[in-house]
Amino acid sequence: MTPGDREGPQPEQAEEHEGLMAWHEGGEGVPAKQPADMLLHQDTPPSEGHALAEGIVWTFPLICKTIGLFLVAGLAEIGGGWLVWQCLREKKPWYFFVTGSVVLVLYGIIPTFQPEGVGFARVYAVYGGVFILLSYGWGWILDGSRPDLGDAVGSIVAVLGVALAWFWPRTGNNSEDPA
Repeated sequence: MTPGDREGPQPEQAEEHEGLMAWHEGGEGVPAKQPADMLLHQDTPPSEGHALAEGIVWTFPLICKTIGLFLVAGLAEIGGGWLVWQCLREKKPWYFFVTGSVVLVLYGIIPTFQPEGVGFARVYAVYGGVFILLSYGWGWILDGSRPDLGDAVGSIVAVLGVALAWFWPRTGNNSEDPA
């Protein structure tokens, strides 16, 4: 068997191979990358700051950006769903369905613009509270379905809950409460 026939890295490739495997498998102090992220960025290992995402420093512009992204995502999901509903339930023309479907695809993209280091689960859980508030507002404004006191109180509780989840101080990506 010649050196080229062996499986695994060759001696001249060992250092590079070990570094990439440490990045892929998690290595010492480096979280493992998810399969989708590996496919998207397979030739570019993340910088140390990306791989070891520390707690987010909440500045006023960042707070405005994240809240704005939640609002835009909510309007896209509710608007797209409403357009599809109008076609299927209210017998509106087919282009309501097509437009709603495109808007729903855009809705799936918008949350990916939230800050690096915040995981899918937290983004979508927090978005759920924002969605509750926006759904009642949309129904009231466009369909004339005024929320009652229980709807209002429930929305406030949901938004306060997700504000705690979103802005809770953390020391790292998806870390638990340090207490």
